[in-house]
Amino acid sequence: MRRVAAIVGKELVALFSSPVAYVALCAVSLAMSVFFFENLRAFNAQIMLLQSQAAFDEMGMGMLPPGVNLFDQVLVPTATQTALVLLGVVPLVTMGMFCEERTRRTDEILWTLPVRRSEVAGGKFLATFVFLVGVVGAAVLLPAVSVASTRLDPGPIVSVSIGMLLLACTLASVGLLCSSLTDNQLVAALTAFVATSALFDFGWLMEFTGDRLDKILTFLSLVRHFEGFARGLVSLADVVYFFALSLLAFLLTLAALRLERIR
Repeated sequence: MRRVAAIVGKELVALFSSPVAYVALCAVSLAMSVFFFENLRAFNAQIMLLQSQAAFDEMGMGMLPPGVNLFDQVLVPTATQTALVLLGVVPLVTMGMFCEERTRRTDEILWTLPVRRSEVAGGKFLATFVFLVGVVGAAVLLPAVSVASTRLDPGPIVSVSIGMLLLACTLASVGLLCSSLTDNQLVAALTAFVATSALFDFGWLMEFTGDRLDKILTFLSLVRHFEGFARGLVSLADVVYFFALSLLAFLLTLAALRLERIR
C-alpha cells in the first residue's frame, strides 16, 4: 500500500507540474459554467414566451406544459455537454502516464524496483482519478451553488456529480490503456479520444444494424448510462456498467504491461 501511495504522490506532483492539468481544470469548469447558464438563459426565455401566450394563462401561472422543466432542459443538456468536454480533456491528462516514462527511459528503472506492475498501474490510475475528482468538483461548484440558493432539490446535482465521476473513472482507465500501448503521447491521446468517443454513443452504427443489435449497441453506449445520472436517477445497473468497463480497461492495461515485459 505504501508503494501505491508513493506512486500516487509522484504522479500527482507530475500532473500539477504540467500545464495540462491546469488547462484541463479550467476547461471543464469553464465549459460546465457556460453550458449551465446558457441553458438556463434559454429555459428562462422559453418560460417568458409561454407566459406571454394565452394558452399558458389558461393552465394557470406556475404550471408548465409537459416536457418543460428545469432538469430536462437545463441540467440534462449541461451534464451531457460537459461529458463531451471530458472526452477531450481526460486523454490529455492520461497520455503521458506510461508514454513519458518510456520517453525519459525511466520505465526501465521503475521495473527494476521492488514494485509490481499492478501497483504501478493502480497508482497511476488512482492519481488520475484523484485529479479528476478535483476537476469534477470544481466543475459542479457553480451550478451547485446556484441550485442551493433556490428551493430546488439538490439531488440531481449530486447524481450528476456521481455520474461524472464514474464517467471520468472509465475515461481514465481507457486513457491509461492507450498510454500503455504506445511510446507517443499524441498517439495515446488521439487513440483514447477516438475510442471513448466511439464508445460514448453507438448511434452512428445503428443505421447499419438490425433492431436486435440496436438494443445491444444502445446498452453499450456510455451516454445511455450517463443520462440517468443527469436526470437525477442513480441506477445500480449504470454504476455496475461503469465499474465493469473501468475494470476491463485496467485489466487490459496490466496485460499490455506484462506483454511489454516479455518482449
